[in-house]
Amino acid sequence: MIPWDREAELLALRTERRDLLAPGEVIGGRLVLAPLGRGGSAQVYRVLRGAGRGAREEALKVLEPTAAATDAGRRRFHRECEVAAQVHHPGVVAVLAHGEELPRGSALSEPLLWAAVELLDGGTSAVLRPRGRSRPDVPRILDVLAQAAAGLDAVHAVDVVHGDVKPANVLLAAPPSARAAVTDFGLARSVDESRPLARHGRVAGSLPYAAPELLQAQRVTPATDVYSLACTAVELLSGEPPYPFSTTFAVARAHVAGRPPKLSRRRRWLPAALDRVVARGMAADPSARPATCTDLVDELRAALAPAGGAPEA
Repeated sequence: MIPWDREAELLALRTERRDLLAPGEVIGGRLVLAPLGRGGSAQVYRVLRGAGRGAREEALKVLEPTAAATDAGRRRFHRECEVAAQVHHPGVVAVLAHGEELPRGSALSEPLLWAAVELLDGGTSAVLRPRGRSRPDVPRILDVLAQAAAGLDAVHAVDVVHGDVKPANVLLAAPPSARAAVTDFGLARSVDESRPLARHGRVAGSLPYAAPELLQAQRVTPATDVYSLACTAVELLSGEPPYPFSTTFAVARAHVAGRPPKLSRRRRWLPAALDRVVARGMAADPSARPATCTDLVDELRAALAPAGGAPEA
């Protein structure tokens, strides 16, 4: 990812990383239990809100101080909270509360930007990718894609484009729940916003899943998310993103060239009909793509139906 606040992320990577919160500290009225993970500009913790029978576990995202020190980093964090607050849908991870404060019991000197979100602790949809020559759980992949698509369509209904759809931004609930939901709206844009998601040669988004119009600093629309969801489907079904090339230039050029991969060549059990659906979902012309994310998944499901929705031995 090469976002506009790249300098803050690079600084965070060069700086010795340490946990911002420790078990037992309290922030936003929530008790910190344990770290869950970290990215380039944020850390995530398992927290407990309330006590007794009404207590529930949540996830708490904390912005790295280096990112919080930049205007772009703070804008992105607040944008994510604002967008999630507009949409109430099971296919979207809900932001429950957010704020800025110094944790109780902490040795930190500066307050932290935090957001409490729903806890989906079954990993990301990337865990569904086939490894080596193994065969994926196609019905589960289609179900996850359908839930993500419904969430994205709900986002589009309020005239917002996610802008960074990828396997890592589709979270899974822990079994036995089968829920999946889209997260990370830090790069979301209103459909009528003129500022592009790429400028001065920098792309705000994740290159392996980036639509041509995003790479060319053109206007993004819901079709931009359709393209990225198609790229996500390619990876979950075949084990690799559409263009698994070694340089960013080669990947970007392949997206813009508009020649989608043929999955039937990557995995012989995948039908040729799937190639046609992927080609529509990844069409260079946004108007040639399926009208909604749900339409795309419906087409994927229909293409895989002759095999019963699952690979044959």
